[in-house]
Amino acid sequence: MQRPGGHMCIEDRALLEQNDKGYRENTIDHHTLEYRLVADDGSVNWVLDRGVVIERNADGKPDILVGTHTDITERKLYEQNLEFNEQKYRSIIANMNLGLLEVDTDEIIRFANHSFCEMSGFEVDELIGRKASDLFTRGGSRTNIEDKNSLREQGVSDAYELPVRNKRGELKWWLISGAPRYNEHGDYTGSIGIHLDITKQKKLEMELYEAREAAEDSARSKEIFLANMSHEIRTPMNAILGMSRQLQKSELNTQQRFFLNTINTAGENLLVILNDILDISKIEAGMLQLETIPFSTSSVMKHIIQVMQHRADEKGLLLKYEADPAIAPVLKGDPYRLNQVLLNLLSNAIKFTEKGMVDVTCKLISDEETRQVIGITVRDTGIGMDEEFRKQLFQNFSQEDKTTARKFGGTGLGMSISKQLIELMGGTIAVNSSKGEGTEVILTIVFPVGNKEDLGWDVKEVTDKSRLRDKKILLVEDNEMNRLVATTILQQYGAQIIEVENGEQAVAALQQSGYDIVLMDMQMPVMDGLEATRIIRKNISREIPVIALTANAIKGESDRCIAAGMNDYISKPFEEEELINCISKWLGRTNIDPGKEEETTNEPVLLFSLDKLKKISNNNSEFIERMIGLFIDQVPQSVSDIRKAFEEKDYARVKSVTHRIKPTIDNMGIQSLYQVVRDIEFLTVNETDSQRLPALIGFFESRIKEVVSQLNQRHPVA
Repeated sequence: MQRPGGHMCIEDRALLEQNDKGYRENTIDHHTLEYRLVADDGSVNWVLDRGVVIERNADGKPDILVGTHTDITERKLYEQNLEFNEQKYRSIIANMNLGLLEVDTDEIIRFANHSFCEMSGFEVDELIGRKASDLFTRGGSRTNIEDKNSLREQGVSDAYELPVRNKRGELKWWLISGAPRYNEHGDYTGSIGIHLDITKQKKLEMELYEAREAAEDSARSKEIFLANMSHEIRTPMNAILGMSRQLQKSELNTQQRFFLNTINTAGENLLVILNDILDISKIEAGMLQLETIPFSTSSVMKHIIQVMQHRADEKGLLLKYEADPAIAPVLKGDPYRLNQVLLNLLSNAIKFTEKGMVDVTCKLISDEETRQVIGITVRDTGIGMDEEFRKQLFQNFSQEDKTTARKFGGTGLGMSISKQLIELMGGTIAVNSSKGEGTEVILTIVFPVGNKEDLGWDVKEVTDKSRLRDKKILLVEDNEMNRLVATTILQQYGAQIIEVENGEQAVAALQQSGYDIVLMDMQMPVMDGLEATRIIRKNISREIPVIALTANAIKGESDRCIAAGMNDYISKPFEEEELINCISKWLGRTNIDPGKEEETTNEPVLLFSLDKLKKISNNNSEFIERMIGLFIDQVPQSVSDIRKAFEEKDYARVKSVTHRIKPTIDNMGIQSLYQVVRDIEFLTVNETDSQRLPALIGFFESRIKEVVSQLNQRHPVA
C-alpha cells in the first residue's frame, strides 16, 4: 500500500513500522492509524490511514493490501483545540475550588479533579470506577439523583442543592450544576457536574430559618398576650368608666361630683395610656394595618378642631384652622389613624402652650391626576424644645426632662406612634423648634383622590332611641360588672334585659324564646361568642342582629366577628351613646311599615338599605328600580367570578372583581359587607395565604344570595 509523501515524525514512523511488522508476522489483517506528515514548507497534516489484506501468498505473507488515506487535519485541529479548552476550563474550575466529576450512563465515575477529592475526602483512585450515588447519597437524595439522571438523558441541564456524606460520614451540602456529556458523534455518554460546597451557607440559612420561626412564634405569642392584656384591662375599665358615667346622672353634692370627675379623668387617662401601649406593640409586631377608604378631608379636620376647641378655650389660646380650597373634597386613606395623629399633635401643642395660639394649616403641595400630596402643619407658640431633645423626640417614652414630665404628664409614646403611623401611610413627619420659641410639626402625605359617592364611612344614621323601648335584649357576658353596666344603661331606655354568662347558655336561651337583638361578648368560658354566633346562624336564626362586645382591641377582631355571622362590633370600654346608637341602628333595620298588618312585625331584618340610592337620585324610583335590577343581574355573577378566580389562585382577578363591585355594595347599603369586601381586596394583595380569605369569600357569597333573595321579594324586577 502506497502512503502519501512527506516527512514523518519519529514517533509516528515507529507506529507505522510496528504496524508493518504485524502484517509481515501475520498477526494482523487490517489497520486504522492516525499520524502526522510534515511537508517541505514545515506545515503538519494529519492522515487517517486504513488498510486491509486482500490476498496472501503461499507463505501467508500479505500479497495484496488495499487501503485509503484521508486528510483529517481540520478535525484533529478541532479536537486539539477542544482538548486544550477542556484542560483550560478544568484548570479554571480547579483554581476556583469547584469540584468536577464526570460519570458514565451507569453513574460510574470516570474523572474527578483535585478539588472534588478535597470536597469528598476521597483519593482519585478511590473514586474512579465507583458508582457516585453509592458513595455520597442516602434515601431521598438517591431518588433525587435518579431523577436528575433521567433529565440528563433528555438533554436537560440544571442546578440543584443536595445533602451528601463525605468519606468521614459528615453531612455536607453541595450546589451541583449538572449537564449531559456527548462524544464526538453526538451520542450521550453520561453527565458532568460542577460541585460547590455550600455547607456554611446552608447552615447559616437554616439558622436564619430557625430564627425566623422563633420570631414568628414570638410575634404570635405577643399577639396572644396583647389580646389577653387588652381584654383583662379593658374589662374592668369598662365597668369603672361605665358605672361612673351612670353615677354622674344621679344627684351629687359638690364634693362627690369632684371625686367622681377625678375618677373619670383618671380612668380616661389610663385608657389613653393603654391604647398607646397597644398601638406601639402592634406596630412593632407588624400587626397594625391601615384602612384605605374614602374620607372627607374637611370633615376630619373640622372634627379635630371641634374636639380640641374647649381645651384651647380653657387655656385662653386662639385655635386657628386654614385649609387650601384646591385640596380634593374626598381622599382615600385611613381617616381614623390620621385623626389619631392630628389629635395627638394638637393635644401636645395646647399642652405645651401657655399663651398665644395654635395654628393648623392644610395645603396642597402637589396635584396629580389620581393623587394629591398634602401638607399639614401644626404650629404653636409654646415652650419649644432644644436641639438635643428634638433629635430624641420620636423615641418611645421620651420626655424633655423630669420637670416637664411632672408638669405636663404623658407617656412620651404619642410622637413615636404618630411618626410610625405617618410612615405606614407612606408619608413623612418633620419638626422645627427652638427653646422658648414654639414648635412646628409638618406632615407630608400622599393620598389617592376619591369620589363623593364613595363616602360611606362617615354616613351617620339618625338615632331613634325609642326603638329600644319594650325590646327584648339578650346580654351574653361572663363578667358581672360588665353585665351591670350594660343593664343599667339599657334599662333607662325601656329595654328588657335577659342575662346569660356564656355562649352555650345564649344558644339555649334563643332556642327557648324569641329576642329582638343579642349583645355577645367574645371571650367567655364554656363557649365563646364566635362559636355561639356560628351555631345561632346555622341552627336558629340568620336574621336576629348579633352585636359583638369585646375588650380585644387587636386588628382583625372585627373581621372575625363578621366572618362568624355577627352584624356589628363595639369595643370595650364603650360610650353609652355608642352602644345605644348601634342597638338602635340594628333594631331599625326591620323597616316595619306602620300601615301594614301586625304579622309584618316578624319580617326578617333587611340586609340592604336604599337610602343612599334615594339620596343620589333625589328619590327617583325609576333609577332605583334600575339599579336594583342591575344588582340582581350582575353581582351574583361577579361573586361567582371571585370564587372561581380564588380557586384558580388568580388573586389579581379576585382583587379586580372585588374592587369593581365595592361601590355597588356601598350604594346598596349592605353594611355587613362593607368591611368584608375591603378586606378581601386587601388580602388578595398582601396576604393571599391568610385563612381569613376563604372564610370572608364564603360569607360574602352567602350574604349576597340573601340580599338578592330579599330584593326579589320586595322589589321584583319585571
